[in-house]
Parts: sequence; C-alpha cells; structure tokens
Amino acid sequence: MTFASFYFDRFNSKPKIFNFDPCSNTGIIVVIPCYRDDLVFKTLDALENAELVSSGVEVIVIMNSSENDTDEVVQANKKIFDELLSRADSAYYSNFNLLVHNEVNIPQKSAGVGNARKIGIDEAVRRFEFLNKPDGIILSLDADTIVENDYFIQIENAFIENVKTGAFYFQFQHDFDNSIYDEDVIAACKLYEIYLRYFRLALNYSGYPHSIHTIGSCFGVRAINYIKAGGMPRRQGGEDFYFLHKLSSQAKIGVVRDIIVRPSPRESDRVPFGTGPAVGQILNSKDYKVYQFRLFIVLKDFFELFENFYSDYNGSVKKIPLEILNYFGEDKISTIIAECLKNTNNYKAFNKRMFSNFDAFAIVKFLNSFNEDSEYGKVDVKLVALELLDKLTSYNLQNPTIDQIYQSILQLDCNS
Repeated sequence: MTFASFYFDRFNSKPKIFNFDPCSNTGIIVVIPCYRDDLVFKTLDALENAELVSSGVEVIVIMNSSENDTDEVVQANKKIFDELLSRADSAYYSNFNLLVHNEVNIPQKSAGVGNARKIGIDEAVRRFEFLNKPDGIILSLDADTIVENDYFIQIENAFIENVKTGAFYFQFQHDFDNSIYDEDVIAACKLYEIYLRYFRLALNYSGYPHSIHTIGSCFGVRAINYIKAGGMPRRQGGEDFYFLHKLSSQAKIGVVRDIIVRPSPRESDRVPFGTGPAVGQILNSKDYKVYQFRLFIVLKDFFELFENFYSDYNGSVKKIPLEILNYFGEDKISTIIAECLKNTNNYKAFNKRMFSNFDAFAIVKFLNSFNEDSEYGKVDVKLVALELLDKLTSYNLQNPTIDQIYQSILQLDCNS
C-alpha cells in the first residue's frame, strides 16, 4: 500500500502516462493545462528563468482537445505539442524536467480545463507516489501565465515553514504590460481583478473562515492533501473554485502574500468562467456588475449569531436576517442547527460544523438568488469596491479613478 493507493482505487483516474521515473530529488511538480495556446512557451521561459530551489522541479504540460473540436484546433494543439516534445527530448530547459502529453478526442461532457488539470495533477501524484513523498508540492499554473523570479523560492519556503498547511494560494496581478496588451483590455481586466479582490475581502468581512482566492494558476497543494480532498473535478470551468473550497474544509490553506503570478488579461473563449470571458463581457458592456456589499453585511449578521445558536437557540433564531430566512427557510436552518448541536460538544466544533453547511457553495447560491430587478440586484463593481474600502480603510479619495480604486484594493487584499 502507498499513500495514494486509496485515491486511485476509489476515484476514476487515467492510467499512468509517463513510463520513465522522476529523479529522486523531485519535490515540486508544476501542472499546466494547454488548449491551442502558444503562450505556453512564454510561461515555460518564465519558469526557466525563476531562481533555483533545493527541490528538483518537473513541469507537466497537458495538451487537450475534445471529440467536437475542429481539425484546426487539433492541428494547432499538435503543432504546440510537437514543439514541446522536441524541447523535452532535447533537454531544452535546464532548470526543470519537461513532460508533455496530448490528450485527444475527449468526450465533450468531460472535456475542458478541469479535466486537463486533473489528468496532470493525478499524474503528479503518481510520480510522488513512486518517490513515497506524500508532502510533494504540486503547483497549478495556466498556459498563458508568467511567474516572478522568486516563484519557486517563495513557494518552497512557505511549504517548508508551515508543515501543517496543506495548500497555499498565491497573490497575483494580471500582466498589465501595455506593450503587449491594448489599454482597453487592461482597463477591462482591472475591473475584473477589482471584483476578485472585492469578493475575497467581502467574504472575509462577513466572517466566513475560508476567504481564499480560487484561481487555477495561483495555488499549490501537497500531494496527500490533494487526494484526501478527492482530486480535481472534471469541470469545463470553475474547477479551481470547487476544488479549493472543498479542500478548505479539510486542510489549512495559507497564502503567499507577495505577488508571484501574473495571469494574462486577454479576452478568451477557452473557458466559460474566469478572466477571459469576464474581460470579453466588460469590453462589450463597458461596465461590470457584481454582488452588492449589503449582502455580505447580511451574511455577517447571520454568521455572528452562530455563538448565540450554541448557547440559546430559541432566543436567537428570531434574530436571523429576513433575507437568510427567505432563502434557506426557517425549517431547514432549524434542522441544521439541531443537527450541529447534537453532533458536537463544544462551540469550536459546532461553529466548524455550521460553516460546513453554510459554506462557499451555499453562499454563492444565496448571492445568486437575487435577480436584477430586486433590491439586491447586482451593481457596478466600482461602487461596491468603494463601499468596502470605506468600511475597512481610511480611504477618502474624492471621485477616484479606476486605477486609484484598483491600487487601493490591491494593497488591502495583499496585506490582509
């Protein structure tokens, strides 16, 4: 039996892909899904230029195309794969070992970035299983994302210094190089990034204990914690959100606060969610509407009642915000509280069990339950970002520009 035996026995996974064994000093494996994206070479160059660490590094690139993809897509993938394979065979990169695989004719129902990320990370687990390294570090990156020179140093240090932390998310900033990207694209992406930071900060303000960034190119996980969480879901988008929030209920997730990852800000249709589609939407509509900050205040009022539920449920249930009661229903909330009380013997355990019921998935469903015509309909991201900044900082700029809002929320997010 190995540390990963139960995972491969229980969960559906592809057979071993690579027949040659990893070097004994391998301690970090980077996994990159790639779909007709020749920016992957720039990403690999950034990894090659990153400073060396004590661990040996492997990089696994998973090319992927579905049964419904056009010949043009398949050939574009093959061209990239052939060049990557040539570089792997010739040891083109000196600071890591490159492994590449081209997965073709994937059934449409499971095709997409989630499936490709799972294939790559599962293979990384197999390689750490061979080395008997359950604490092996697996890094998730995207094909159009560059990294800072201290990428590996920051990550290795974080994992070494925090042995009880199962995963880390990494602070990021989209690549706003105006010599590469149009100003309109950069401006649109800044609005989207303001939203990402607003959402995490607002979730943290509400009292939710797992307010993390869930970006596919910005996290790392120990092999053992990856398999304990059941692995990556095969989703065509949002797989990072689902995996990391599932993981957060089982393991501690830390943060590397320095910006070490720079995703591309470009418009893209490769995935249904994330930067590419959001930038396209903003370019078309010229604005970006998101959840009202008032809803996070409602959540805060509800979460603050958890301690009262534990000590005096009957006297506290009447204080539940109406918005929460209307969505979840009083009977369901009462049932959950009763179950949590029955199965715990202290407040810490009760609180954890409550948040396992009112988790990030439940929160997002609650936030999405309000239609555009309701009093809680989505509003301009700049307005809610300013509300949050006013609540959490001494922010007092008059008529701020998008750049001023962006810089303020960036600084707040990186420091909290």
